[in-house]
Amino acid sequence: MKKNLIHQPIFRLVVPPVYGVMMYMLILLLNNNLGQLSETVFTVELLVCVILAYLVSEPLRLIIRAFEKKAEDDLRKSTTIGALLLTNLLVGSAIILLAAYAYFNYYEGYIYQSVLIKMVVVYGISGLLFTIFFLSTHFLSVKNESELKKEDLKRQNLEHQLEIFNNEINPDLLFQSLETLITLVHHNQDQAEDFVDRLAIVYRYILENRKKELVTVMDEIKAAKNMIYLFQERYPDQLHFELKNELKHAEKLLVPNALPTMLDCIINNSIINMHQPLSISIDGDGDENYLILQYTDNQKLSQNKYIKKRCKNVHNAFAFFSDRPVIEIKAYGSGFVKLPLLDINDRI
Repeated sequence: MKKNLIHQPIFRLVVPPVYGVMMYMLILLLNNNLGQLSETVFTVELLVCVILAYLVSEPLRLIIRAFEKKAEDDLRKSTTIGALLLTNLLVGSAIILLAAYAYFNYYEGYIYQSVLIKMVVVYGISGLLFTIFFLSTHFLSVKNESELKKEDLKRQNLEHQLEIFNNEINPDLLFQSLETLITLVHHNQDQAEDFVDRLAIVYRYILENRKKELVTVMDEIKAAKNMIYLFQERYPDQLHFELKNELKHAEKLLVPNALPTMLDCIINNSIINMHQPLSISIDGDGDENYLILQYTDNQKLSQNKYIKKRCKNVHNAFAFFSDRPVIEIKAYGSGFVKLPLLDINDRI
């Protein structure tokens, strides 16, 4: 844990003089003698108060250090806190009593009992405040470190999820594509060759971007076109695709394979036939700096768990880079997916 503020050298040198001046003014106030400040700023009594502040602060700090080392996590217990407060109260009062008594006895030549008692009380209470200040900064530091650890664990979890997402190969797409390819081989070999080339491009894109954190919108749209081509071979007259404002934000960034993955999830999670065709459009000039996918809401009643997981992985991947979430809404027979367009500085 980071060293507490009261153990810092600057704090130990700078604070006691201020602390001593405050005690001096408080004692004058208690003695109804605050007007003495108008006579002179620097007096022997003021110097004595500053010296006493040094004398009492260091022992209290050492006691706190001893409790820190011995108690460690038990410092949060009420019994430990009570013992620390009582110890510092007694030790601080004893030091002030002895030091002030020596000053009055050897320098003044007379013991001012009322002033001595007030000094012991004032410095004793201030010792308690010094300890409470330590405890407040200590617990604040513990809380901050706990929050930092939570954030670090959250970041590591997001990094892990991002790595899983980037390394994920879609087996369903491969299986469906092989089924389509078998059909094409028997009817149109040239078209089958073109289909194999597109399938290879889709998986090459996934593999080539496994180690990348972000890619351009242009790259994602190219990958999306190849993905749509594979599905249109499977649903030649039932799947319609439109691309709007393709170059509007071409140099903006997206998480690799996010757009093809969302298209895959939309298509595989929809009922597609001659009576219920699926229309998908991608708008590169979406509102509020988003890339918008709009599609016909023909969603299946029973959703595939694997598809839902892949969709959730897209959400988690964007959460690693931006506090702007992926938005999914449905209204008036249409579904919308909004992917936030990213910049290099968007990473959180």
